[in-house]
Amino acid sequence: MKTSFRRSAAAGILICMGCIVNLKAGGGIPGAVLFSAGLWFVVNFDAELFTGRVTRNDYDLPQKAVMLVMNVLAAGLCGFLASVFLPEIREAAGKITAGYADPVKVLWQSVMCGICMYLATTPPKGDGSRLPFVVYGVVLFILSGYGHSIALAGYAGIGRSVAWWVLPLAAVGNGLGSYGMKWLLSK
Repeated sequence: MKTSFRRSAAAGILICMGCIVNLKAGGGIPGAVLFSAGLWFVVNFDAELFTGRVTRNDYDLPQKAVMLVMNVLAAGLCGFLASVFLPEIREAAGKITAGYADPVKVLWQSVMCGICMYLATTPPKGDGSRLPFVVYGVVLFILSGYGHSIALAGYAGIGRSVAWWVLPLAAVGNGLGSYGMKWLLSK
């Protein structure tokens, strides 16, 4: 499958919209549930989100890298624009990104988020709705403080802060968590 620049950018924007609504709702359970709308739109409109497609075999490594870059750029730009037009959320976003200063902690948080994202974006067996998987996966990673690389790009754009090394390390951790859970659940 060929990576689409537009669908990858759309995924980054949709995840950033989840970041924005989480901040506007004041976080907690309401913010986490509302954040899941961003991933729900990604899944339903077939947008190309790195953390949702990293384990798929129909994309090669260069395509996944392009997807990641487009996700991060779009989420970061959307976040920056949100910081301009919604300055009241900037401080809360800065507090979220401030929690990502220790590389070992970032890697662990990102691996755990990768597990959540694999479970949230992998279609369920049978004809069941994907909505509960999306909501529970997002609520779990948000309330646990796990690191989602694309969401971190959105929060970094809004808060105008994050160390440069956090996003690539978080992406690696997200991939490790997703591949690990895929392997553990494989038959």
